[in-house]
Amino acid sequence: MRQVRTTDDIRRLGTILFVAAHPDDESFMAGGVMAAAVANGQLVLCVTATRGEAGSTQDEARWPKAKLGAIREEELMTGLKELGVTHHYFFGYTDGHCADSPADQAVSGLCGIIERYLPDTILTFGPDGMTGHPDHKKACDWVGTAIKRVSKPPHVYYAIQTQENYQKALKAVDDVMNIFFMIDEPPFAEPSQCSICFRLPPGILQQKCLALAAMPSQTDALFTKVPRDTVEQALEWEFFVDASFNRK
Repeated sequence: MRQVRTTDDIRRLGTILFVAAHPDDESFMAGGVMAAAVANGQLVLCVTATRGEAGSTQDEARWPKAKLGAIREEELMTGLKELGVTHHYFFGYTDGHCADSPADQAVSGLCGIIERYLPDTILTFGPDGMTGHPDHKKACDWVGTAIKRVSKPPHVYYAIQTQENYQKALKAVDDVMNIFFMIDEPPFAEPSQCSICFRLPPGILQQKCLALAAMPSQTDALFTKVPRDTVEQALEWEFFVDASFNRK
């Protein structure tokens, strides 16, 4: 397939399924692709393995740790609405413990969704989990097993970054948000190696920002401590490699 670079190119991805570990994974990594696909009239689905109850809370008074799972579930629903995504499934696993959860149950759930909706494309994490998070890595594992069991396997793409985009603006966001605290830097590929190399048009970028702003328990610092133009530069590109891409 030719490299996906424009909103019109996204039509070639057909029906899209995003497989996430936590609320906000989908918006950070593919909010633009998903919003553009919805605008094209494509069906977009999202699976989230956990409710993110073990995530960081920047203000205990506003977002009590004991209620964080419910808070992040509500935030996710609002964020998906901003992107136009109406098909969503929670798997209900414990945040931080996906590796301890029954793999067959998760794979069976994914297979059921794939067989029902016949997505053409799955977007998810690579084996490195993008940030190194073990829940992210496990989501990748589940996808890899599920596509071997379904009658019509979708094409799978893994989220990735480019050195240029990271250094240009995403590093400034990382310095504030500590996104890649488990691995220091995200996995990188050259733009020419990316199957999806999508620069979000202004309207789609605005939708992505609104989706993330709808999740303040996790993104408040992004929008209050990082200059707006830096935020937009960090979020305006989305990169994915074919699942067969050999990462170093």
